[in-house]
Amino acid sequence: MLKDRGGIKWTSLMLPEHVKALREFDWDITNIERPVLDEQQLEEINETICSAMEFNNAVKFSYYRSGVIETLTGHIHYLDVHNKNVRIVTKSGDIAKVNFTDITGVTIFDI
Repeated sequence: MLKDRGGIKWTSLMLPEHVKALREFDWDITNIERPVLDEQQLEEINETICSAMEFNNAVKFSYYRSGVIETLTGHIHYLDVHNKNVRIVTKSGDIAKVNFTDITGVTIFDI
């Protein structure tokens, strides 16, 4: 029975510099730069957070983490101004923290 080694068999034919370049190339394609928000976008995010806290609405946060925009849904539990983060209670009951500087968007929705 033949046992295929997959991509391992080809790496012996490549120089270490080429392997490193391919890994960096793949990383550059999948990652994006941190978006820069203007004053109006920051004000809209602030108003949405305040409204969601006042009426206990569910929110969907989009935030930047490690080169990717991720999303998180739940209810806002606490705004920690001292540590500059928002604590969100997810559907499963876990508490997640998102830094103010990482937030790229907030929307209110019904669960």
